Parts: sequence; C-alpha cells; structure tokens
Amino acid sequence: MLAKVLKTSLIAAAIGAGHAHAQTGAYLTSGYGEPVRSAYGQCFRTGDWNEARAVQECDPQLFTMSYSMEVLFEFERAELGAEGRKVLDDLAAKLLALDLESVNGTAHADRIGGAAYNERLSERRAEAIRTYLVGKGVPEDVLHFESKGAREPATAERCKEMGEESKQNAKLIACLGPDRRVEIEIAGRMKGN
Repeated sequence: MLAKVLKTSLIAAAIGAGHAHAQTGAYLTSGYGEPVRSAYGQCFRTGDWNEARAVQECDPQLFTMSYSMEVLFEFERAELGAEGRKVLDDLAAKLLALDLESVNGTAHADRIGGAAYNERLSERRAEAIRTYLVGKGVPEDVLHFESKGAREPATAERCKEMGEESKQNAKLIACLGPDRRVEIEIAGRMKGN
C-alpha cells in the first residue's frame, strides 16, 4: 500500500514539475539542460530519438570504444609468458563482449641483434598473440598485426649509456625490456545495439 502511495505521489510530482522538463531533441532534459534519468540511471528518450541523434552520455553502447594495451616479451623470445597469457585472457573477455570493428597490433623488438633478426622476432611475437586470441574465440578477420622490428623503441635514448650492445649485457637487456612489446588497439561497440 505504501509503495502504491509513493508511486502515485512520484507520478503526481513529475506531472506537477513537468514545466521544469523539456522534450526537445532526442532526450528528456531538465531545466538545466541535463538528461532526465530513470532510477536505474538510463536517460529517457523522446519520440525524436534515433541512433544518429544518440549522445555518448546516454547511450555509450552505441559509440565506438577504443582500448589499448601492451604485452611484453622476454629477451629473444616470442612465446607468451604467464603474465602475457593473463593479460590476453582479460583482453579476450573484453573483445568477446564487443561487436568488434578492429583489433590492431604492432609488434616490436629491442635493438640487440641485426635488423633482419629483430624483424622476424617481432613478426613471431605478433603471430603468437594473433594465434592466442583466435584460440580464445576472437574472430580472425578483425585481427590485423604488423611488425616494426627495433625501429620504434619505447626506451628511446634512456638505455644509451648501458655499455656494450650484446646478449651478455644483462643491465642493457633489462633496460630495453619495454621495447620487447606488442601494442594492441581495439575499436568496437557493446553487443546488442
């Protein structure tokens, strides 16, 4: 009974306050131009609403979302470690919740070794991630990977004074860790819209 009285009071209050709300555009707005929301936080759409008039604040699922992340690799390795698999498992779950437009990856290597070797190594890293994501159910046709070898280091000049550039220089290898990466960018919309 109390719930019925409260509901009736709320409806009456809403009707009485109707002059404070505007119905211009795609959403019902307050006198301050803010969208009026339901108890669940959803904006009230007007009869003029259509997908082309949607705003991200009220209908975020209709907008392309982008997300970027990195997976790091061990020195001279293209196999995914436990941390890399964990990151990709989380990523795959996010990807499967989207209507994907694209998943773009760029694989890199550090500067130790020759250019051709680093190019092949970064290609193997890209392929390792592509294969892993496909194995998790991500559609292969949205996956696009390229390799850059050592041409775009994340460390820039930071590791310049670390000594000899060799496979035995553990200090340099550790410093160049951020260069051994695959950067992934995602674009898509929430499913169902």
